[in-house]
Amino acid sequence: MATISSLEKNQIDEIIKEIYEEFENKGKKVPEWMKVMAHCPKILKEFKELFGVIMKNDKIEPNLKWKIAFVVSQALRCEFCVDVTSKMLKTMGVDEEELDKIKDMNGLSEEEKILFGLVKEITETGNICNPAPFEIMKKTRSEAEIVEIISIIGLFNYINRFNNSLCVLPE
Repeated sequence: MATISSLEKNQIDEIIKEIYEEFENKGKKVPEWMKVMAHCPKILKEFKELFGVIMKNDKIEPNLKWKIAFVVSQALRCEFCVDVTSKMLKTMGVDEEELDKIKDMNGLSEEEKILFGLVKEITETGNICNPAPFEIMKKTRSEAEIVEIISIIGLFNYINRFNNSLCVLPE
């Protein structure tokens, strides 16, 4: 159970009711982290919008976005986020064997090793200011793609740290 109470629909601010209703209309439960974040409705509203912008299909394919999210979640050992990202990847056709390869950084392509190594390093050190991996990435990725990748890393660092700090665990 989270260290901050979860708010139900009858307890929330009007500006986020549509978020709860969106889940209800799809027959899904509102995620626990959202119920906790609902204590600050503006933060929840804007974070959900940012999440949608970053994770929608743009320059980086959804499968890779969720693999990056999984690497961040593994590095930060957020039980909730590891659970969510691995389930999401499984719905995209990623099996346990591939998840294990990402966890162990074995059996990956050279590009994946570089990318996931960078993801892990940024997550663990905060700001590495090391241009070398970016120069390698620029050989196969545009600068816009690199900005998108860094945005995914930042997004999942935030939600992982939010969940870890407030003890939001898998349901």
